[in-house]
Amino acid sequence: MRTLTLEDRRKIELMWRRNDSTVKIAAALEISQCTVYTELKRGQETDGVGDVVLDENFRPAYSAERGQAVYQRNLRNRGRRPKRETEQKEAKQA
Repeated sequence: MRTLTLEDRRKIELMWRRNDSTVKIAAALEISQCTVYTELKRGQETDGVGDVVLDENFRPAYSAERGQAVYQRNLRNRGRRPKRETEQKEAKQA
C-alpha cells in the first residue's frame, strides 16, 4: 500500500475536472476506486458556511492542495495522546 503524493492528487484533480469517472482515475493511478472516493472527500472544496462547492460538471469540487493539507494535518494528529496533567500527577505520587 502506498500513500498518495501531491502529484497524484494533482492528477486526480485534473481528471476530475475533465469529468472522468472514478473508475478511470483509479485505473490511471493504479489505486483502488475506494481510495479515489476517500481522496475526493478529503479534498472537497467548501464555502465559508461549510456547504460543498460544485464544479462546472455539477460535482463536488476537488482541490489537490486542500487534500494534501488535510492529509498532513491528520498525519500530525494521529498516534498516542499524552496523558492529562492530573493523571501525570497521580502517577508520580503513586
